[in-house]
Amino acid sequence: MTKPDSTSAVRRVALLDPFGGLAGDMLVGALLDLDPELLAAMREPLSSLNLPGWRLDAEPAMRRQLGCTKASFTVPDEADHRHLPEIRQRIDASTLPARAKQKADAAFVLLAEAEAKVHRISIDRVHFHEVGAADAILDICAASFGLDHLGIEKLLCGPLPGGSGTIRCAHGDMPAPAPAVVHLLEDFVVLAGVGEGEMVTPTGAALLRAWGSPLEAGTLGYRAHAVGYGAGSRSASVLRLTMVEPVEPVEPIATALAGEFQRDSIYALETHLDDESPEVLAWVSERLFEQGALDVAFAPLTMKKGRPGLALTVLVLPAQREQAVATILRETTALGVREQLLARTTLAREITTLDTEWGPVRIKRAGGRDRPEYEDLARIARAQAMPLREVTDAIAALLAAQGGA
Repeated sequence: MTKPDSTSAVRRVALLDPFGGLAGDMLVGALLDLDPELLAAMREPLSSLNLPGWRLDAEPAMRRQLGCTKASFTVPDEADHRHLPEIRQRIDASTLPARAKQKADAAFVLLAEAEAKVHRISIDRVHFHEVGAADAILDICAASFGLDHLGIEKLLCGPLPGGSGTIRCAHGDMPAPAPAVVHLLEDFVVLAGVGEGEMVTPTGAALLRAWGSPLEAGTLGYRAHAVGYGAGSRSASVLRLTMVEPVEPVEPIATALAGEFQRDSIYALETHLDDESPEVLAWVSERLFEQGALDVAFAPLTMKKGRPGLALTVLVLPAQREQAVATILRETTALGVREQLLARTTLAREITTLDTEWGPVRIKRAGGRDRPEYEDLARIARAQAMPLREVTDAIAALLAAQGGA
């Protein structure tokens, strides 16, 4: 791994990819994975918070077959938790760098404001429970120190998994994501129902709100310079943090050619299958297209134990995502579906009609090219008992005669 250079201006943008969740300790782990020397550098500033008997350990771990770092704060049991004024006083009196201090303070204020909204009380009456514990304070301050130390000026975050089920906390059972997390993640993209249990913790959401901003699909082109992976407590919990050098983004290009390019977002859904019949695969493909899928593709691959299998990839618009996922899980032997929100740039297109001796043929026009619709060509070939190639060539000649491409 190339150690990130915190003094270089081109490395002050970072991408947060919370595909396996987001928590304060996961972000600390990703930062330590990027720069192990941070571990020694942050001990004195964290000690200045005057929290009793804590210890920070950073150990190598594996999550989803990815090597990463597990950061863990060990603190003594505490009977009482802290209120916002005490936490802010400790941060203000610490030796944390000014920006780290300001961001850590902002994270707790944002969290208090979210809790106040949830419980419909004033911010002064908010009583922190889990996030007022010493380990949560250390997580937020350690992450803020690391982000500041690496010189990260912009932290961009992709879609977050919303989780599912309920969470046991001091207030009792709460839905996932926790109510305060919902408020903290306003304006960020959250994938409802993705992941089991709690996928984004209040400390993770507060840090993201204080430091980060949403990554809009397709708005950033970049070259990666260093990447770190932070492990959570569960086997599937992992967070990726990438230090990047921005390059000329796609969006200004599309804007400059307004009317020729169109931009939107789509989901790529993928699963691997090694025990499915060809008949079922054809059936599933047909069903997905009927539901509005943009594309359905199968690719051969070798799976575990040397078994031949297939990768099923489905492209859908966001509105069709939920139905497509349900169809894949219901109709195939897949146990899960991977989801990724992608930016898409397409040529602006229009449909015109070409009158022929065999009836109308729809023509798709995009980027100065004309393409007859296959279904219309096939209809003519069947009705006239002609080879499809002859029909295609005849329509192409008509288009050329009329000045088409």
